[in-house]
Amino acid sequence: MEKTHSTRKALAQGKLTVIAGPMFAGKTTKLLTLFSVLSNLNYSILCFKAEAKKVNGMGHTRSHDERPLPVIYISMDDPEKIFQYVGRDGIGKVIIDAVHFFPKDRFLAVVEKLLAQGIDVYVNGLIYDYRKQEFGATKTLMKMADECLELFSICVRCGGKAQHTERIAGGVSQSIGTTGPQKAAYIPVCATCHNIYQG
Repeated sequence: MEKTHSTRKALAQGKLTVIAGPMFAGKTTKLLTLFSVLSNLNYSILCFKAEAKKVNGMGHTRSHDERPLPVIYISMDDPEKIFQYVGRDGIGKVIIDAVHFFPKDRFLAVVEKLLAQGIDVYVNGLIYDYRKQEFGATKTLMKMADECLELFSICVRCGGKAQHTERIAGGVSQSIGTTGPQKAAYIPVCATCHNIYQG
């Protein structure tokens, strides 16, 4: 399902593209495709990923089918650190993975500043957390996007359209990743089949 919004005036600003949906819907795979296409067209691109741990630096994020995307990890508590890298001359495109981890208002300000600098921004994120509550800035970004692609997965229980992510193991904190010592496990489910994990 693809929805196009144009709530911002098309001045000299960059364009915002949002890829949203539950886990296992192919959001990171879509970013990989965008990165490949833009790279082949010789655009100067930087890729970032919100990281739940307090780390920064180069690395690779992977889609669920294990395809790697080179990224600069940015601590979810410090979205403004993106400007330390984007300030280089010639960067015209910025890709940001897992934006739901960033503090909503601060990250929205980061995106607006990037767009005002004429940089095209491509982001992906979860719309809802495992409790079916709005997660981070994703939903707001969808409303302000020039292009919004909402992806869905397949419900593992009924085979219907899955727009939610259900936690089946791990703690009850909103932000728990699928790797590391405190990892959680998730499945894609539809709204009817969704159960809220109690820990």
